[in-house]
Amino acid sequence: MISRYFKTVWIAIIVICMALTGCSKEQPGESEKMSGGTEVVKQTPGKDKNGGDMEKNASGNDEAAKAGSLPDKYDPPIELSTVMFNFNYPKFDEGDDLNNNRWTRHIEEQFGIKVDTWWDVPSGQYQQKTNLMIASGKIPDFFAVTPTQFKQLYEADLIEDLTDVYRDYVTDKTRAVIEGAGQEVMASATLDGKLMAIPWSGLVKEQVPVIWIRKDWMEKLDMSPPTTMDDVLAISEAFTTKDPDGNSKDDTFGLGMYKELGYLFTGFVNAHHAYKGIWIEKNGKLAYSSIQPEMKTALEQMQKLYQSGQIDPEYGVKTNEKFREMIGEGKIGMYFGGLGDPNGFLYKVTPDIEWLPFAVPSIDNEPAKLQHGLNIFNYYWVVKKGTKHPEALFKLTDMWLYYFYETMSQQEYEEYVAVDRLGYWMSAPMKIYRPIRADDTTAIIKVLNGELSVDQLAMRPKGTYEKIVKFMEGDMSQWSHRWQFGPDSSGAIAIQYDENNQYKPDQFITTPTPAMVKKKPTLEKLEDEMIHKIMQGASLDEFDEFVAKWKKLGGDEITEEVNEWYESQ
Repeated sequence: MISRYFKTVWIAIIVICMALTGCSKEQPGESEKMSGGTEVVKQTPGKDKNGGDMEKNASGNDEAAKAGSLPDKYDPPIELSTVMFNFNYPKFDEGDDLNNNRWTRHIEEQFGIKVDTWWDVPSGQYQQKTNLMIASGKIPDFFAVTPTQFKQLYEADLIEDLTDVYRDYVTDKTRAVIEGAGQEVMASATLDGKLMAIPWSGLVKEQVPVIWIRKDWMEKLDMSPPTTMDDVLAISEAFTTKDPDGNSKDDTFGLGMYKELGYLFTGFVNAHHAYKGIWIEKNGKLAYSSIQPEMKTALEQMQKLYQSGQIDPEYGVKTNEKFREMIGEGKIGMYFGGLGDPNGFLYKVTPDIEWLPFAVPSIDNEPAKLQHGLNIFNYYWVVKKGTKHPEALFKLTDMWLYYFYETMSQQEYEEYVAVDRLGYWMSAPMKIYRPIRADDTTAIIKVLNGELSVDQLAMRPKGTYEKIVKFMEGDMSQWSHRWQFGPDSSGAIAIQYDENNQYKPDQFITTPTPAMVKKKPTLEKLEDEMIHKIMQGASLDEFDEFVAKWKKLGGDEITEEVNEWYESQ
């Protein structure tokens, strides 16, 4: 289960690609309304969270810490050691290195914190390198660990209890991001009632599905925007039977699907209040979602689509690559996909065709909830037991959040985030992520509506705003930005999902149980085989037979272990 979270490592690549979009010249700003709409005091590099001057030296580091307030600057300076990973592209200017670069110099000058980085490896090697380091018995003052490593370090009594540190010193900025990731995120970092890590908050809530539909096909067939699942089914039937491409051939499919049961499948079943592969609360206990009766109902409907020719009869052998080729060839007009698909691949395969996003509807009056895993970016930040000044980490997270998300200064952005394909941001010693689609879309829409000026946009969304303006002026090549971050975009849907709390997080938020390690792969294979069989016409009795097998072959044992953990929380 934990391994699924490592797929999100690629989100950082997506984020920096967005960060590297063009930005117009802008002077530093002192304060603004955060792009998510929350009124905040803007922490520039020279200001603390209360607007105080960070340049003033604070004497008596220990006295300040005991008083429950972060010193503006540690004097004498303190030193904290760490390790880090990179994404295999340049992050240093000529002459700079791990311990002498734009971030380390600024952190030491600004805060009196000297960061000593022991090593830096490509992201794919980080877990193994960290395992070896832990086995050696020598660990740095703070570093990022996987959920399994986190549990091992805790059981070995090697990491610091951060309960009081977080309560007394966390800044408003950092607290808003971490706690905004979901209550289960902080719960996952709490062991035996003690906060033993700072979660590296992630972007999982921005990996839930929307429906993408070809605009030209909808207009040709005079189809209204879907607001219910009945509307979605009507569009699927029309795209299959009414020749939307106008070639007088029966060669189009209403709903896209391929053999991997990702967004295309989970989006559809979530609309039926069914969930695949997660643990949900039911009658005060945790139950495995895939064996619930709602899944059978969703599979029955999907079987009807397959049998009526609305799903490609060869989907079961089609790869994601082939699925995208079919979209490019004009064979598919609707599918459940990701919020960022236009810039992800749709524009590449259909550059001259607009795709419109729509929220996943429900089969009834109860809003659909979109499933997701634990909202961390693979890791937790832990502190070695006995480390002095663990509260200093909140200086590092605040600085990261300011430069990566908030700065309105192009000079600052280019100095600490990215310029000329140099990813300076990777040298930040501590990172946490916050949702960007909803935040950026909120800010961009407010500028378009005249509620904010362009000068009040942070640098990251400013480039996107400029592309949307070009689209509105007639440059159709910018449609992918328009439908990701403008009004009625996938970003606007992300706002809707968030405001309506349309999320269904996995409730099992710890490391795999012993029975999971041994039996989960076999059970997952049985599950996928059952789904494909029923979709392709097998009796619905296959579902009941699968449930019985799942329970007998280890599911009941896993459920018992899961609930032993759940009851201990």
